[in-house]
Amino acid sequence: MWTAVAIGLGLVAAVCFALAAAQQHHAVGRHVERTDNDRHLSLRHFLGLMRTPRWLSGVGFGALGALLHVNALRLAPVSVVQPVGVMAVPLSVLLTARRTRVRPPAKVWAGVAATLVGVLGFVLLTAGNAGSEVPRFSHVLVVSGVVAVLCLSLVAAATRAPGRWPTLLWASAGACAFGLASAYVKALFLILGAGTPLTSPQVWGTALVMGLAFALGGWMTQHGYLAGSPEVVVGALTVTDPVVAVLIGLFLLGEGGFALPVLAGMLVSGLVAIAGVVVLSSHHPEVAKHRPLVESNRSTS
Repeated sequence: MWTAVAIGLGLVAAVCFALAAAQQHHAVGRHVERTDNDRHLSLRHFLGLMRTPRWLSGVGFGALGALLHVNALRLAPVSVVQPVGVMAVPLSVLLTARRTRVRPPAKVWAGVAATLVGVLGFVLLTAGNAGSEVPRFSHVLVVSGVVAVLCLSLVAAATRAPGRWPTLLWASAGACAFGLASAYVKALFLILGAGTPLTSPQVWGTALVMGLAFALGGWMTQHGYLAGSPEVVVGALTVTDPVVAVLIGLFLLGEGGFALPVLAGMLVSGLVAIAGVVVLSSHHPEVAKHRPLVESNRSTS
């Protein structure tokens, strides 16, 4: 029963995240000039965005989604809750289509269908099998270091990459941070549930890394909104985030008790969902609109 409630909370959170992406992308695009020479958000840009009602409403939707997501993680394993966030991709496509009054082509609807089928299959396979165990603090530190190096590598690549790559790289870096944060939300619930004192380094250390990961993930995601369309950002977020979170759940929280046929089904379902996101990120009209601008900037640079 609680697993079903967690999945429901995850679905509502996905709606909130899709609304947040639409609002924040629109605000960032209007307040920051999008050129090859200006891909970074300065303090002045952030101060301006904080006075923008549309951006603040996006922050509000994101905060509500995060609250619902945290409660979903309290009720079910990471490997069950996190993949549900992929539902934000088709929702983001539909919201953009409504805003621009441009009907998505058939390939986009095929991507939506593939995403839905893949996520549904993944969740059904994991819902009845996954469990969680209290992590060791030494393992928490190791996982934190590995993800930090991965994020830094992606950010370094994003600052030098041409064309549309910065969008994917910034969003993927943010997604790695968000995936780590989500896994640590679950880890913190498990640690506290085991009776660990609040003053223990295992508690405040895990909480500190979780908070930093959420903050840095948000910062990197804003750069993704600056560099390209919301579908590319949401697509990268909702593929990379669940992969990172589920891998951490498998290796840190012991959520790996799956039989071989179930693992094979999870892999197939995941690949179908990823294929759907790739189609959405490649063929949505909003993406096509940005492509000529990028190519023009590259040819004149």
